[in-house]
Amino acid sequence: MISGINAQAVFTQGSAIHSQTVSESGMKPEWVSLFDSNSFYVVGDNAYCTDVLGTAQISYGLAQGGSLESPEGRTDMILTRQERDAGNLIIVGGPGINEAAQEFGGYLGISYDRTPHTSFAIHCERKSIYLDLTHYPYEDVCIIYVGEFSSRNVMLVWGYGWQGTYAGSVFLRDPGNWEKYEGAHLLLLRWRDSNRDGLIQMEEITVETCI
Repeated sequence: MISGINAQAVFTQGSAIHSQTVSESGMKPEWVSLFDSNSFYVVGDNAYCTDVLGTAQISYGLAQGGSLESPEGRTDMILTRQERDAGNLIIVGGPGINEAAQEFGGYLGISYDRTPHTSFAIHCERKSIYLDLTHYPYEDVCIIYVGEFSSRNVMLVWGYGWQGTYAGSVFLRDPGNWEKYEGAHLLLLRWRDSNRDGLIQMEEITVETCI
């Protein structure tokens, strides 16, 4: 593992989280605490508006988990050097549109392969998820990764297209998903538009890899 980088076991114990509120003991879920202060959403300066909308989904999940403040919004172009070097970052949108995803994905060992009009794959920690591009835009894939880099926390949420990225954001809206996958720091998701309405619904999202 690269120096200064550690995987985070961010999905908390089942007794510590509820889908609608903070735990009865008043304890905040660990994943919320990671981004409870000095945190910033980072989207690509030229990203789809759905990447920005996705941050609202994640904010809802943070609020339901008991976060005291919502992360500030930035693009990869206006994020300051101090914020980049010292802030906790939630990076939404992939390396093709978000330079922060390219940079921090490299630090965390995330890569991808694309064969135009044929296939796309995301790779991380010897795990991969593949997309047949003939199925797009009615199917997409997404990575959610949480790690520690230089003593602050970094989350990446991105897919092949906007649908995959937004599916990851919708998944993070429900704190119950963090309970279900407690102890994980890497999730690979697949979204299939089963009703062909072009919208992202939670019941259309499946987790294929959990580490």
